[in-house]
Amino acid sequence: MFESFRSQAAQKISGWSLEEKVGQLFILAFPGKDAEAARPLIERYNLGGCYLSQDNAATFAEARQLTQAMAAIVNQRVDSVPMLLGVDQEGAWSVLTPESTTGPGNLALGSADNPALSAQMYSVFGIEMRSAGFNCVLGPCADVNLQPNSPIIDTRAFGEVPAQVAVQVGAAVHGAHDGGIVVCAKHFPGHGDTTGDTHREIPVVDKSLATLMVEDLAPFKAAIDARVELMMTSHICYPQIDPVYPATLSKAILQGVLREKLGFKGIVISDSMNMGAIRRNFPPVEAAIIAFKAGIDMMMLSEEHYDHNDNYLENQLAMIGAIVSAVEDGRMPEAELNQIVERVVAFKLARLVGMPLFSEFNPEVNRKVEQAAAKAAVKILADPARNLPIQLQKQVFVLQTTPLADYDNLVNPRGIGPNQATPAFDYFAAEISAGMASNSLSILDYTEAKAWLAGVKVTSQQLVLAVIENYPLPGEDFKQAASKALVAELAAKFGKQLVVIGLRNAYEPVPELAGHVCAYGSRECSARAAAQVCLSI
Repeated sequence: MFESFRSQAAQKISGWSLEEKVGQLFILAFPGKDAEAARPLIERYNLGGCYLSQDNAATFAEARQLTQAMAAIVNQRVDSVPMLLGVDQEGAWSVLTPESTTGPGNLALGSADNPALSAQMYSVFGIEMRSAGFNCVLGPCADVNLQPNSPIIDTRAFGEVPAQVAVQVGAAVHGAHDGGIVVCAKHFPGHGDTTGDTHREIPVVDKSLATLMVEDLAPFKAAIDARVELMMTSHICYPQIDPVYPATLSKAILQGVLREKLGFKGIVISDSMNMGAIRRNFPPVEAAIIAFKAGIDMMMLSEEHYDHNDNYLENQLAMIGAIVSAVEDGRMPEAELNQIVERVVAFKLARLVGMPLFSEFNPEVNRKVEQAAAKAAVKILADPARNLPIQLQKQVFVLQTTPLADYDNLVNPRGIGPNQATPAFDYFAAEISAGMASNSLSILDYTEAKAWLAGVKVTSQQLVLAVIENYPLPGEDFKQAASKALVAELAAKFGKQLVVIGLRNAYEPVPELAGHVCAYGSRECSARAAAQVCLSI
C-alpha cells in the first residue's frame, strides 16, 4: 500500500538507534493536557504515536495547543517523522465533546441507510479532527451487532446485517478520506458477536472461518476495498482458527486471514495491550513479542494511564526497554524489527507528512449534516393507538425512566467513551417543551415519575412518553434495571397510552400495546430529532 515509500523509509531509519526503532512501533497515552508528559518518550524513544482522549483536550483550543507542542518536540529530532495522533471520533464515542460534531452515531447512520449521508458525516469527522491537530480517526467500527446485548459495541456499530454494515463502513472510510484524514477500521475480526468486553476479559467466538467470512468479515473487506490505512485488532479468541491466542496475538488471524485472505496491505495496530483481556492473561513483555511476531505493526498501550497512577511513565518506558532487550538477546530478530519499522515509516511518509492541520471549519455546515443524519435515522416502529404526532388536546407526560444516580459513570476520568455530560433525556425534554404549550405538558424525572405513577388516575386524554437510554461505556455498564422496571409499570397502568422513546438501539422489545419511537442513538441531535418526529416537525 505504501511500497513506493519503502526505500525512502529505509534510508531515513538507517541512522536510528535500536531504541529509536522500537519506540517508533508504540502508540502510548498519557494523562493531562501537558505535552511535557510525553517528552521523555518522544525524545529518547522516538515514539511512534499517541492515543489522545478527552482527558488530554476538552476543547479545540486545548487540542491545538497540545498537538502543536508535541509536534515541536518531535521536530527537534534529526530525520523525524510525524507521530500518529489517533482519536476515537466515531459517533457514539467522541472527543472534544461538546465542541465537536459527533453526529448521531453509527447505528443511527445505519438506520438512515444513506451511504452518502454516512460519508458526509465521516468527512466532517476528518475535517474537524485535522483542525484540532489530530491526523487519525480510530474508526469506523466495522463490527456487526450479531449479539444485541453487547455491552461495548451497541450503537458504535452500523447494524446487524453484514451486507448493510459493509456498505456503511465503505462509505465511512471514503468520507473520512474526503475529509483528509487517516482512517482505522476496528475491531478485527469483529467484536459484535460477543457478550463480553475486552476491557475486562477475553471473549470467545466459536466460529469457522467460512462463517466469519459471511457474518463478520464483509465490513472489514469493504474497508480494505476503500483503501483503509490502518486496521485495529481485537483481543478475542476464535478457537476454530487459533485455539491458543486471541486475534491480537494470532499469526493465523493477522497473517492468514487479514493479510492473505482479505489482502490488507496497510498498518495493523493492536487495541490497547493494557486492556484486561491481555493484561490479566499474559505477561506483558511476552504478549508484546508474540504480537509483533504475529503481525502487529504498531502496539497501543493506551489504558494504563486511566488509573492516573504515579508510575505510568515508568511502566511505559519499561515496556519499550523490554522490547529493546528482546531484540538484543535474539528473542525478536532485528531483521524482523527493521521490516516493521520500514513499513510504519513508509506509511507515515505517504499519509502523514504534509497533511494540512489546524484549518478553520464552519460548524454550522457540519451541524446541518449531523441534524440531517439524526432526523433520517428516527423510526416510528410501533404506534398501535395512533398517538403520533402528538395531538394538541392531549395531556402529555414526558418521563425520565433512568434514576439520576445511574448517570454517574456517563463521564469518567478516563476521557474515552461518549464524553456526554448531559443525559439525552434533557435534550428530548427541551425540544418537546419548545414545541408544546406548557399547560399541556409535564416533564418528570425518575423520582417524580415514580411518585406520580403511584397516585395518578388514568384518563383517556393522557399520553405518556417514557424515555429510555443506553450508552456503550469502556469496561463499565450503563445501568438498565430501574428503567426497565419503570417502563413495565407504566405499561401495566397506561397500556396503549404509552409511547416508549428509545434514545438507544431498538433490539430489546417494548411492551406489547405501547408505541415505540427509536432514534438509534443517545446524542443531543438524536434526542432532538426524536422529539421533532413526535411533534411532526
